[in-house]
Amino acid sequence: MNNTELPNGQVLVKKPWGQYTDIYRSDDVVFKRIDISPGEELSYQFHHVRDEFWYISSGHGILTLDGEENPVVVGDNFIIDKKTKHQIKNNGDSTLIIFEMQCGDCRENDIVRISDKYGRSTSRIRGV
Repeated sequence: MNNTELPNGQVLVKKPWGQYTDIYRSDDVVFKRIDISPGEELSYQFHHVRDEFWYISSGHGILTLDGEENPVVVGDNFIIDKKTKHQIKNNGDSTLIIFEMQCGDCRENDIVRISDKYGRSTSRIRGV
């Protein structure tokens, strides 16, 4: 992971699918901007101890929730409860921008990857 601290205190994190910016981070709340490049996707994943809220700010794509695919466009929003399997794919020709708010235990190692086109292994919180 390539992290860059920005002058405003936010952190930019490069990923194989694009990047995200930590706008605010605490142990129990995280607010971030996720930029998914055209043709790229997040892993199909779930979390044990956090819920997420997503707002589609720009672009369009396909959101999969527990195996069901749905198109998403600007203005759509979703509550993703812990243990809900989810993935989003950018099937457009411009960056798909999502604002995400996490609530609960917001450690990045609470990602359980079911599948990942980039070959990344799964992470799990110890003891869960």
